[in-house]
Parts: sequence; C-alpha cells; structure tokens
Amino acid sequence: MESLAIYLQNALKHAEITPLGGGEGYAARIPGFKGLIVSGETKAKAKQELKSALEGWVKLALRRGQGLPSLETEPHELVTAH
Repeated sequence: MESLAIYLQNALKHAEITPLGGGEGYAARIPGFKGLIVSGETKAKAKQELKSALEGWVKLALRRGQGLPSLETEPHELVTAH
C-alpha cells in the first residue's frame, strides 16, 4: 500500500490548476487521468479535491483491472491563467 501512496503523491506533482475566471474558483486536473477534473473555491481547495478524487479514480481503475497512467514525464505543478 505504501507504493500506492507514493504513486498518488507523484501523480499530484503533475497537477494543472487553472483559474476559472469571474471569481468562480479553480479547476484542477492531472494530464493522462482521463475524466479526472475537479474544482474548488481556492487553489488549495481545488488541489485538496483533486487529491480525494485521484484516490477514488486510481482505486476504480485498479478494481477494473485497468492500467495506471505513467508518471515518467517531468513533474510540475502548472498554474495557468486565462
């Protein structure tokens, strides 16, 4: 289970957090994790929601026998502005 925790931690390093504009908060996703996108009122809340959703996403993928996305690219946290 420790290796799963490390995988989740490394996956979060690839997070992309984008302001939604108009005071609507932030959207967060991790490239390669199809369908995994969340939002939050603040950047910190969006990242917290992403962590929670990522755990569920990974558990579901493992239960279904699907592979997990590779985390071989250089990790980063990208915050983009529109």
